[in-house]
Amino acid sequence: MLPNFLNMDVSMNFMPLAPWPLTKQTNGLIATDKASLAKLWNDIDEATEPGLSGSIGCYIFSIRAGKGSLPWYVGMAEKQSFRKECFTPHKINHYNNAIASRRGTPEITLIPKYTKGEKLVNPTGNTHRDIQQLEAMLIGNCLTRNRGLLNLRDTKLLREMIVPGLLNSPSGNPGSSVRSFKRLIGV
Repeated sequence: MLPNFLNMDVSMNFMPLAPWPLTKQTNGLIATDKASLAKLWNDIDEATEPGLSGSIGCYIFSIRAGKGSLPWYVGMAEKQSFRKECFTPHKINHYNNAIASRRGTPEITLIPKYTKGEKLVNPTGNTHRDIQQLEAMLIGNCLTRNRGLLNLRDTKLLREMIVPGLLNSPSGNPGSSVRSFKRLIGV
C-alpha cells in the first residue's frame, strides 16, 4: 500500500517496494532469457501495480542469505523503463559476477518514481535530476553496507573518503563527538 503523497507539497515521490526474488538457472546464473524476463515483469506488474515495469526510478540488485540481504549494484531507470534498463547485458554481467561465488537468492528492489497525484512516472527520454541524486545517495548508503559494491562510476571519492559515523568509519570506539554527530544527522 502506498502512502498518500497528495497531502505533501513535493513532486518528487519515490516508494521502495519489497525485494523481488530472481530465478536462478541450473548453472547458478540469473535466468535472463526473453521468456523468463517477460514472466518476471508480468509477475511484478500483477503483484504490485499495473504498469510498474514500464515506469522509471532506481533499483538495487542484492543477494539474500542467512544474514539478510546485501546490495551488490545500484542503478537507475531514467530515460527508459525498468523493464528495458534493469537487465541489459552490462548489468547481467554484474549480477552474475556477484552471485558466481555466493550462496543466496538474487533479488531486485525497485524504487519507482510517482507524481504528486500518486501515478507512476513513465520514461520520456528526458533526464531526471531527482533520480540521479537518489541513485548517488543509494550508492553511498550501499557502499557502507558492502565495500564490494559493483558500481564504479562516481564512486572513487565515496570509497576513499572517511567521515567517522557516516562514511567508511574506522573500527573501534567512535568517541562521543562521532556519536553526537550520528544523532545530529539521524544515522
